[in-house]
Amino acid sequence: MIRLQRLTTLLRRADPPQGRKGRAGLAAVVAGCVALMSVVVLTGAGDPNSGFKFSQSGHWVYNSAIGRVFHLDGASRTIDAQVPLPAGTPGAQVVQSDTDAYVLSKSRIDQFGKSDLTVTNPIEVPDEKPVGLESAGNAFVIYQQTGRVMRLGEHPATAYPGGRLGDPVVTSDGTLWVLKSDQGDLCQLPLTADRMSCPASVQKGHKGALTAIGAKAVFVDLTADRVYDLTPDGFGAHVDLSTDVPETALVAGNDVDGRIAFVDRDQSVVHLIGLPDRPGQKADAPITTKIPKGHYDKIASSGRGLALLDRQDADLVTVDRDGKVGHRKVGSFEPTGDQNKVEPNLFRGDDSKVYVDSGKGDNVVVVDQDGRAEPVHIGSPDDGGVPDPTKTTTPKPSDKPVVPTHTPEPPVKSTPPANDHPNKPVVPQPPQKSDPPRKEDPPQKEDPPQKQDPPRKDPPVKPAKPVIQAGVPGAPGGVSAKYATDGPAVTWRAAAPNGAPVTSYQLSWTGGSKSVSGSTRSTTITELEGKTGYYVTIRAVNRVGSGPAVRSNQVKKAYAEAESPRELVVSHDGTSGQLTLAWDAPTMGDGTFVKYTVSIGSASATPKVSTTTTSATVTGLKDGTTYTFYVRAITRAPNGDTLSGKWTSLPGKPIGADERTKRVVASRGAGTTYEDCVPPQCAFIQVRIENLQPNTNYDIVPYVDGKVFNEGARLKTSSEGHLLVDDRFPCNMVGHRVYVTVTGPGGPFKSNTFTWKSG
Repeated sequence: MIRLQRLTTLLRRADPPQGRKGRAGLAAVVAGCVALMSVVVLTGAGDPNSGFKFSQSGHWVYNSAIGRVFHLDGASRTIDAQVPLPAGTPGAQVVQSDTDAYVLSKSRIDQFGKSDLTVTNPIEVPDEKPVGLESAGNAFVIYQQTGRVMRLGEHPATAYPGGRLGDPVVTSDGTLWVLKSDQGDLCQLPLTADRMSCPASVQKGHKGALTAIGAKAVFVDLTADRVYDLTPDGFGAHVDLSTDVPETALVAGNDVDGRIAFVDRDQSVVHLIGLPDRPGQKADAPITTKIPKGHYDKIASSGRGLALLDRQDADLVTVDRDGKVGHRKVGSFEPTGDQNKVEPNLFRGDDSKVYVDSGKGDNVVVVDQDGRAEPVHIGSPDDGGVPDPTKTTTPKPSDKPVVPTHTPEPPVKSTPPANDHPNKPVVPQPPQKSDPPRKEDPPQKEDPPQKQDPPRKDPPVKPAKPVIQAGVPGAPGGVSAKYATDGPAVTWRAAAPNGAPVTSYQLSWTGGSKSVSGSTRSTTITELEGKTGYYVTIRAVNRVGSGPAVRSNQVKKAYAEAESPRELVVSHDGTSGQLTLAWDAPTMGDGTFVKYTVSIGSASATPKVSTTTTSATVTGLKDGTTYTFYVRAITRAPNGDTLSGKWTSLPGKPIGADERTKRVVASRGAGTTYEDCVPPQCAFIQVRIENLQPNTNYDIVPYVDGKVFNEGARLKTSSEGHLLVDDRFPCNMVGHRVYVTVTGPGGPFKSNTFTWKSG
């Protein structure tokens, strides 16, 4: 009897150990920046978005019954765009790159732009149903029988490894791996390469499969029960599995939260096996889950869940992060000319969600990253889809024309005799005889008979022009990112409004987002951290909703700049017209220290003062006027480039008289653990208050990027007006701007603003 174990221990991340709670009142005051600020951080060994990368969102679906391609937003489960495409074949899969989508029919690929939804000339390809993949903003098409590999997108390439190909995988950095089934060669196509290399070969007679674990690919040797790392030079370290896995097992192409998923179809069980951190150790004991019997031939990981498809019976089985097994039918079968049925398809998108398309594309089951499934109807304007933004609405023949509310009054007509036939023309009547004039009266001339105009026909009332229904905007064009002093500078062209003006553009990246006005065409992302490559995604918004997302090219720093100077303060403010600032030296990153600069008004302003010490006196100021000072370190990279460090800002004003300097200083304090806030990113915000009113209550509130993320605390100063707060506000907002405000007598006061860094 096989023991059924829940996947909870694997798929639900363990709660972090509780760190110190600090002094009394911490539990009542602490909310933590993670709790009250919505930020998505996509990390983890099993996440293909590990590192700073933003994936293509959603999934394009071809509905062969009505000849249209629909874009399904994976988060909202709604249709937000559609393209007419009558030339596709039933069961055609659709893959997308940063800028385009590709409908994979037999013998052809139809391509259209995601910004203008314009279909271009088809690409001629082999007459077989291909395998489609997405990763790192590129689309991959593999013809397994013909032995052809195509990469579509920013780095197009076509390779011919030759012979029959096994099931391919693609890592999170866009490297494709595939097994040449006949020769046993394991071949790779890195994202920037235009040809494949085959650095490793499987032992003759051994069976196995490929799996991607984040940016790493491994080969699972099912004959030897062994897992090999794959490198550009061939096999790397290996790990022996802790259990006997049958050679007929189905292996998921991506890991489940860092573990490899095996399906033993004979025993109807799923095994999840974790790999050790160091080579030479044995793999973890398997976590086993019983599933319904079926003819499973497709399996995919959604990150922390699993989806298994029996295409023969159109059965989908899911296993969510809590170990709950779900089942649903995903048919409809679409008959083709040879009476064969078009089977449903299981597809893992670049957003890590799994999309299970029905045979004719009229329904899709979305399996989210935790393994929960939800069906979505894919239709047309008549049955629930969105209108085609490229076409106007034309009344149907059965529709009555729309008559304007104001109708012109008809002209005044002569009244025909009552006994006239209504269709006869009106004949003028002869003049009636009048009495002869009296002698005393002069003769009166009779008026000549009035000519009667024939009846006038009113012009037909034209139907009112049909109202064009507004749709979501198109995709921004020409999205590009280039590293500048303070981070990636992102530029783009205007998106098509589609009947409603674009009100804003929303930019997103791993760990953050921002919104700019609809007239903006460029912005700088300042909240990024580290040297890992970034992708920035942008979508247009109007009153109808959000348009398709477009992702930028990858931007990556060659060398890390200096961190923010620490604890920036006004060290002397008693001299008229000047202030002296002081700070602690920051970490210099990859560069060699050159100098510090002090600017006024903005970080990019021309420096007012340069110094090689950790203090500077700024002159030429006006007493009583508040200035904002920006201090940053300048370093020289190993290649000779000048690097401008992250800045720290501080408001201050000269007062021209000696008095105790009032200070509120914020900095990164001791590391801590609180709920989802864990080291090395997590630490307390330390707040040092000096020379405010003694024995007085002040309200202290922390901010991130200008928004309150913690309700704060009311605390009392000492008899000297000092206060140190070092255990109240845990934060892990790496790369974001942090400061605190202190409100009370003599205030409000604002601390320095600095960039949060990992410990």
